[in-house]
Amino acid sequence: MKAKYLTGLALTLLLAACGTQNPGSSPGLSGQDAQALSEAAAGDLALDGGLLADARGGSSLQAAALGEGARNAIGYRLPRRLVHLLNAAGAYLPPAGSGECSVTVSPTDYADADDDGVPANVTVAFDCAGTRANGTGYTTEGSVTLSDTDDALPLSGYSAGFTGFRTVLTRDDGTVIDHTFDGSLTLDKRDASLYAIAKDYSQAVSVTKGANTYTGSAEFEVEKTYAPELPDTPWAKGTITVAQDNPGSLTWVRGGKTRNLVWYTDPTLHYNRADCASPSRLLNYDAGAKEWVYTRPSGEQDTLRLEFTGCGQFTVTLNGEAVE
Repeated sequence: MKAKYLTGLALTLLLAACGTQNPGSSPGLSGQDAQALSEAAAGDLALDGGLLADARGGSSLQAAALGEGARNAIGYRLPRRLVHLLNAAGAYLPPAGSGECSVTVSPTDYADADDDGVPANVTVAFDCAGTRANGTGYTTEGSVTLSDTDDALPLSGYSAGFTGFRTVLTRDDGTVIDHTFDGSLTLDKRDASLYAIAKDYSQAVSVTKGANTYTGSAEFEVEKTYAPELPDTPWAKGTITVAQDNPGSLTWVRGGKTRNLVWYTDPTLHYNRADCASPSRLLNYDAGAKEWVYTRPSGEQDTLRLEFTGCGQFTVTLNGEAVE
């Protein structure tokens, strides 16, 4: 696979859903499996970008690299952190006042004493459906709960919980892409120079083309660390580590076959929003790699490696061979 840019988590598992539904007789990972898995891996990395985007101060969103849907979300006066997470999730909201979107914030008078973009506690529910200017139909529904670890300290960390969060896109050719997301994302300050990130979530995609429907799903669980390079601007750049002796886990279903994988960084990933941020790019990394390991019933292993070669660009190999 050539170096590429990922433009939204809405693509996550798309290849898993659109690829052949015949898993074949091979017990190992195929080239199509590798393509699908690389999309899932990249989508997981995009979530880190939503977690680490700078939401401090009322003007922070104006300088942020946001897609159209997230830029529209600003008009609903949502918590700033939520706008970044919606951006990472590839969710679309129409312009405020369009009449196509009901957004309920509870409590309406939520507190954000430290002005870090994360309220002490708030739940936002979405019920949105309509047609975009380009003719694509959309649905965004479900809820997100944000909780600040300490609303008196702007860098203390926070948690985000997604419940029944669902986006649907209907293209003008009739293709329907239905994506669901449930689970929790947590960022905690471990000490003066280190943050802990925990993610425990599941997602699924179904793609309907004519009379055919293809499906894929994944359950992720991981604990990782983020070490900022600049103490005064911790969300600008830093290193992300998933230890090989404490790897993340993935339960992945594609083509009727369930596989369990582990994954870790080797070497550590370099997050660089300061130099890489762009509205068309969610993967603000410029170096490092993730390895995903599947152990076959025979004990043999397949290794998928996603390695960054520049801002948002990466290559993918399966057992050392390029994935095209």
